[in-house]
Amino acid sequence: IEMGRVELPRAVLEGSTLMVDVVVTQFGFGERSVPIIVEDDTRILAEETVELGPDGEPVVARIGFELDRTGSRRIEFRIPTQDGERVDRNNRRTAWVDVRGEREKILYFEGEPRFEVKFMRRAVDEDENLQLVVLQRTAESKFLRLSVTDSTELQFGFPTTREELYRYRALVLGSIEASFFTIDQLQMIADFVSERGGTVLFLGGHAAFAEGGWQGTPVEEVMPVVMENPLSGDTDYFQEVKVLPTPAGLAHPTVQLDAELTEVRERWDSLPPLTLVNPIFDTRPGATTLLTGQHTNGMSPDQIVLAFQRYGRGKAIALTAQDTWLWQMHADIPLEDQSHESFWQQMLRWLVDGVPTSISVSTDQERVEPGETVRLVASVSDSTFLDVNDATVTAR
Repeated sequence: IEMGRVELPRAVLEGSTLMVDVVVTQFGFGERSVPIIVEDDTRILAEETVELGPDGEPVVARIGFELDRTGSRRIEFRIPTQDGERVDRNNRRTAWVDVRGEREKILYFEGEPRFEVKFMRRAVDEDENLQLVVLQRTAESKFLRLSVTDSTELQFGFPTTREELYRYRALVLGSIEASFFTIDQLQMIADFVSERGGTVLFLGGHAAFAEGGWQGTPVEEVMPVVMENPLSGDTDYFQEVKVLPTPAGLAHPTVQLDAELTEVRERWDSLPPLTLVNPIFDTRPGATTLLTGQHTNGMSPDQIVLAFQRYGRGKAIALTAQDTWLWQMHADIPLEDQSHESFWQQMLRWLVDGVPTSISVSTDQERVEPGETVRLVASVSDSTFLDVNDATVTAR
């Protein structure tokens, strides 16, 4: 039995859930079931059973587990030695993950009062690793600021300089029209993703996507979805959809809803429909769709509800529904159901996952032989995330 290479991120936020694919191949053991055990130096993190395929045919096992202690963690994946197995050194793989305990800042800018703000904040209120800073427009040139660090943060509204915007690791844009921003601010948002390496999450709403005039702006290329032309006349688009995960979505931590792997689809089937006011049916060529919406009135095709793409150094995500709070407050949802909270906890953690800091260090290769020289590469940038020339780096 041979376990293939296991891919883990270099760094994750404390308390994050990882979904890892493990490739297993066998010769001479028939189509039997074997356990895959995931553990660190002190305890077992997860255990999953994999059904082996025919001789020489690789199979993929998907394993989910949570990392809840900070520091550099040695994670081992192993299959216990089977009776009659002559070579067991290839039954295990080891990976190192840096579990960070910092408090990551996310800026959520909402153009109108709506329930999404309240319930999103409530979902992550007790998460010590996330600080969701809210800037909500309440009237012309009037803003409500929530969870700011001090009285000067966002005192003049949405950031006007790159230094001010780039202090955040992620940006959430709600129902806000593109005309609110200056041309420089729109370019700043695009650069926030491509140059700073941050994440932007676009939410659905009456002033979002094409309905908010975002077509033709520098931000349009950042979006993972293709915007339809807004409807002409007085007809407003409105559809009720049943949200369901795609095959790619079933493998993504954000879609798991804190359920067992075999129960994820059933959990989604139990959630009430959501509403969409933005007609979005296609994604860009490099984007991945995680959630789709099936029209409750039988219309087709399905709509895109959750999709993402890499853009430059960062990533962009589109969540086109306007009322995910129904997953918590709908009459059919039991009080103990935590689907809404789990979704937003994992969503906001995904936003900051992999976002670079101004100083990062990496190795030029993953594995080395004993005695081989390891080369460390340090990248140093300033507050606008431009590379610093002739930087002097001292490492210990």
